[in-house]
Amino acid sequence: MLRDAYNRKIDYLRISVTDRCNLRCIYCMPECGIVNKPHEELLTFEEIIRIVEAGVYLGINKIRLTGGEPLVRKNLAGLVSLLNKIEGIEDISMTTNGVLLKEFARQLKQAGLKRLNISLDSLRHDRYASITRSKSLEDVLEGVAEAVEAGFDPVKINVLLLKDIDKNEIIKFLTLTLENPVCVRFLEFMPVNSFYKIENPVSCRDVLEMASGLRPIEGAAISGNGPAMAYRLKGALGTFGLISPMSHKFCSGCNRLRLTSDGSLKACLHSGIKVDLRGPIRSGAGKSELIGLIKSAAGLKPKEHELDKKDISNGYEFSMCQIGG
Repeated sequence: MLRDAYNRKIDYLRISVTDRCNLRCIYCMPECGIVNKPHEELLTFEEIIRIVEAGVYLGINKIRLTGGEPLVRKNLAGLVSLLNKIEGIEDISMTTNGVLLKEFARQLKQAGLKRLNISLDSLRHDRYASITRSKSLEDVLEGVAEAVEAGFDPVKINVLLLKDIDKNEIIKFLTLTLENPVCVRFLEFMPVNSFYKIENPVSCRDVLEMASGLRPIEGAAISGNGPAMAYRLKGALGTFGLISPMSHKFCSGCNRLRLTSDGSLKACLHSGIKVDLRGPIRSGAGKSELIGLIKSAAGLKPKEHELDKKDISNGYEFSMCQIGG
């Protein structure tokens, strides 16, 4: 069993399969864009499988595929199928922006993907276009519908609480759960870079207050590995969740490591410390060496993030597509 220096059990690996994305979200990517990694610097599917097999030996049993946008990586369903064949893997999920989901939802389900998180920060065409620098909202909504039809349960919709979100839009997302079997999850904004900042951001407490004004609410149970507190509006088919990394830190229960698309293993999203796995693999490292490197990465996991204590402009900053969400 893999544990960190604070005795937290580590059984969850998030794998970024690419740093490329077909959207340009204002909070994720600077207006000038980023320099993508050359293809030869990205881990191959075979290298990813070798790392996962070493992780499974240590007790890793949950996998989430991320990006960038994972669906721009060719033959992603093939990777899902390979992961699904590894004895010890109990759950494979994916986070996507949903733009290409209508095309791939059914083959991903057939390959063994169990759950989907779809990032969707607005249901308004004008605001969605402003946030993503794209006019793909209808594609995403069709992808959500296709995912539900394909049998994914639950389908989670991730809504980041950005600076221009208003009460009416939050209520619109909440009412989406009344007649749809989806889980809408509201995420507090985390100040991870200097090019996008928010003063006095909306908190999960604010969302809960708005929800209470709509209908009576009750606790709910949803499957997954994340820190969301789940609720249901009375009589609703779906649920809503609150993820509050700023107002209510959940670092004490963090059970994850992150593998970047170019082969670095990170123990914390907000730390610049990482352990290189690509170099050793391409130099002939065997399973036992990879196991040792994964153990060392877990040992570097900090007690908690310090986003509430530092000026990000003077610290470690990144674009989320370079790390994996």
